[in-house]
Amino acid sequence: MKIPVAFLHPHFYSKQDSIPIKTFSLEDIIEIPFKYDIAYYQGAAPHQLPWEKTSDSIPLILNRWKEKETLLNSLHEIRNRKEAREEIILPIAWFLQMLFWMNGHPVRSLVDWKKEVEKLKWKPVNVDERFEFIIKKPEMYHAFIQLQQLFTESAKLFYKMKALEKK
Repeated sequence: MKIPVAFLHPHFYSKQDSIPIKTFSLEDIIEIPFKYDIAYYQGAAPHQLPWEKTSDSIPLILNRWKEKETLLNSLHEIRNRKEAREEIILPIAWFLQMLFWMNGHPVRSLVDWKKEVEKLKWKPVNVDERFEFIIKKPEMYHAFIQLQQLFTESAKLFYKMKALEKK
């Protein structure tokens, strides 16, 4: 499937890219950023959507983030910005997916993400400014620290939200 214009972002996809949509698995959330979101808007999504079953999708993202966080930390310790930039791109996508999914929505656009984030109920304080910094300079140590904090804050919000749902 071709990537829609709303999902064309230099960090993630270009006009030449496409994604396979014949099969869907939980691993796709990690390996192919925004696959479910894109398929949903193209009318090709599976019946089980990650923003409807967040008790599976969000913990998966958080676990993978923990693994990647260790690697990113060591790359920044040795000041390897080039590799840090390559390694942080997927976690940036994971965070955006997590942010939308925990609000029960698919990611709508990578082009107008800021406008879409404004509409979300559950989100970290100043997420738009902080995320914009991460997107602009992903190789910077401070971008890694911001992403780390956003993941931590969002995880707390997610589990708080889940606890409130059970009441």
